Amino acid sequence: MSNEVKKEIETFISRMGFGELIEGIDIHQGTASRFCVRLKGEANMLIGERGSNLQAIEQLVKKIIRKKYQNEDQFTLDVNDYRLKKLEDLKQDVKTAAKEVRVYKRKASLRPMSSFERRIVHLLLAEYPDLVTESVGEEPERKVIVKPYQE
Repeated sequence: MSNEVKKEIETFISRMGFGELIEGIDIHQGTASRFCVRLKGEANMLIGERGSNLQAIEQLVKKIIRKKYQNEDQFTLDVNDYRLKKLEDLKQDVKTAAKEVRVYKRKASLRPMSSFERRIVHLLLAEYPDLVTESVGEEPERKVIVKPYQE
């Protein structure tokens, strides 16, 4: 199925007018496959503000795959490792916040983020028994607060 997904991604991006910029599409297998489109130069138009265009493209490609192949395989779409870098930055922010909460014994607030990112934060900090996480606020300003655990 990976080759069909790769072909659909390439076709979709080409129809958007970015075909000549595609250097290749890397496939990384895992629990869910990750397809990383390699573009020449800047990919800001495909990524969009805070990854909004990338997310929309991913949703559209998933709908095409479901309709055309009756396939529900899970995959993520990335462009020039944008999402991978964002994930690494998020992990670093979480480590910094956890350290700050542990040292100063007061809550720390992370930046507003998507529900996917908030879920990652909650999962990353679930292994810390001395910390508690809580999502607060309304979309799109919803964020995670990290607090010391208190009985």
